[in-house]
Amino acid sequence: MFRLLFACCSLLISTALLSASPLTCIPEATPAIVHGEGITERTGDIVFTCSGGSPNAVLTVDLSIFLNVDITNRLATVASNALQGILFTADNGTGPQPIAATPILTGQGSLAFNGATFTLSPTGSVTLRLADVRGAASQLNFAANSTLQVLIGTGDNSSMALTASQLTVGIPEHGLYAGFSGKIICSQQGSPLAANPASFASFLASHTAFTSTRLTEGFADSFGPLSDWQNLNADNGTRIIVLYSGFPQGAQLFVPTVVAGSDATQPTAGGDLGVPASGGKYTPGGNASLLLSLVEYTNADGAGGTPLYTPGAPGSGTVSFDSMSPVVLTNGAGIAVYQVMDANPSIQESAQFPTFLALAGFSGNAIQTVETVSLAPISTVQTATATDPIPRFQQVEIPADCTIVGDCNAGYFPRLEVLQTPLSYTSPAGGVTQVQYLAVVNTSGGELNWTASLTYTKGSGWLDISPMLGLNDSNMRIDAIPGTYNAILTIDAGPLAGSANVPIALVITAAAIQPPSVTTAVNAATFAKGAIAPGSIATLGGTQFSGATVTVAFNGLDAEVLFVNDTQINVIVPAGLAGKTSAQVVVTVDGAASAPLTVSLAPFAPGIFANGVLNQDYSLNSSKQPAALGSIIQIYATGLSGTGVITAKIGTEAITQPYYGGPAPGFPGVQQIDLILPANLTGSTVDVSVCGGPSAAKVVCSPPESVAISH
Repeated sequence: MFRLLFACCSLLISTALLSASPLTCIPEATPAIVHGEGITERTGDIVFTCSGGSPNAVLTVDLSIFLNVDITNRLATVASNALQGILFTADNGTGPQPIAATPILTGQGSLAFNGATFTLSPTGSVTLRLADVRGAASQLNFAANSTLQVLIGTGDNSSMALTASQLTVGIPEHGLYAGFSGKIICSQQGSPLAANPASFASFLASHTAFTSTRLTEGFADSFGPLSDWQNLNADNGTRIIVLYSGFPQGAQLFVPTVVAGSDATQPTAGGDLGVPASGGKYTPGGNASLLLSLVEYTNADGAGGTPLYTPGAPGSGTVSFDSMSPVVLTNGAGIAVYQVMDANPSIQESAQFPTFLALAGFSGNAIQTVETVSLAPISTVQTATATDPIPRFQQVEIPADCTIVGDCNAGYFPRLEVLQTPLSYTSPAGGVTQVQYLAVVNTSGGELNWTASLTYTKGSGWLDISPMLGLNDSNMRIDAIPGTYNAILTIDAGPLAGSANVPIALVITAAAIQPPSVTTAVNAATFAKGAIAPGSIATLGGTQFSGATVTVAFNGLDAEVLFVNDTQINVIVPAGLAGKTSAQVVVTVDGAASAPLTVSLAPFAPGIFANGVLNQDYSLNSSKQPAALGSIIQIYATGLSGTGVITAKIGTEAITQPYYGGPAPGFPGVQQIDLILPANLTGSTVDVSVCGGPSAAKVVCSPPESVAISH
């Protein structure tokens, strides 16, 4: 197959002329901005303004077109080379008239009109127009300064002369940019299903977990309805497919059925990307505005199906949107396809929508899922066919849209900061695992979803990192197993929040063996001296705790070890000690036991963990993220594992019946207390304590924790 490196349009003319007067044609084209991802992009019209011919002469020409990419108009049949959709007209002053000649695909990038006949005007002039030629702009791969080109030539016949030989008919640009408020994390605590899963407002009221997706035009008129210029003879308006994957069994996703864009009467938004939360409002007529409808029953590539909403007629009045639709998940993956139903072709528009996650609580590690977007239908077929959809698009990496929207440094985007870097370990030869911690901090707003990866520069397999993914602030535990000996830990929070590299080194020294020594046992939440409670988490202090095997026993009862480093062990005090007032604790490291330490026991010894107060939307309570009066705060504590009641204090008010008080799902030894903040609180903070005892009249309370509030 012969392919030119440029596109050319050559006029091969056999004429039946009434006179020998030469016809001079000026070829012109206004280059269309086309989707660089597009496979079936409509090029700019090619117009030949011709004059100087014989009055009323009838000309018959053969016209051939050669593009520098594949021609992708639809074929009439599978076996035919006849192309559909291309318009070839002649205007001799009486208006454009179709030229009765079928375009034939003569090669992947070439077509021909054979025997195209038209009549000149009484002054010997005519305007020829070739429209709706489609080409695979995606084959240019966004190369710098690449354009869709035609080169025009004529045959030897001197009765027709062209004043130019080459035209630009298309300029590829990215058609879709996107932004995300975060990745969807399936956390152990789960996320509630809305009381009415068909209602946007119900999901917000239920505080269902969500993240928002923003879709932005790369150029004005990138998003067009079916009636748009770019969609002449197309199957549908511009579509965007959202692809979800990695979700656990039981997860449910919901998205808005209709999305009102940035220039609508009120844009649809989840409230986490700088636009107030709303299902959206749209007014038909007047100035067009961006409107997207979910499409049901599409193929996996985003083709086919039927939009669920069609805008009303101009003047039919403003419509408010509240409808939600489920995303069908199969093996943890699913799609949502939106079609543009209205758009303003003169400005760059964007649209954003939340994806809500409903999921029951579970044990084990948190799960990070994947969401990607693309113009649709997605295809790898870059030649003309009789059956593939028009338009269709190559799936490419989508650029971040904050440069277009102008909010790359906005406070609602997260920002990664990693503390305690670099890390250095020292271990005796033949020694045991060494433990350090690395703080991952979100220094801005939104939700910071991060993942970690290891690159060994010397040795391999000598580090154990936990967790390898997380949401917002977290401590990473990094165990160094003696060996060899250098690595780089990369923490990646995405293109907006940033990434960080942490060098890690391990140095082997001479062997030295010391027995463990346990000196203190305190509440793991407060580190305050005093009694500890059976079934709660305690922190043991001492020396020489690191080892290959570390065990802790209270009066001979084994305790569950949660965390170990050389000077600290976190354990769950055995529940079997209930009723005891003291116990002997012994730490054993690699077979060597410490001297026993006597510890005091009490049925209730409550303490609230540092950073252990969450707002109703699961954000960490702070002066930057205060809790609203009347909302629910979630408090995580330990030491409330005795038999009796759990109460609380907010300021000076005793709360005898919390909204919830009991075990924290998925966190052994931890209790969760949910409290409704009274509406009559004053000031910017309030002291909160959690309490427990055999009855509401006889309780022991934790040290107070200051909670930030807003009015």
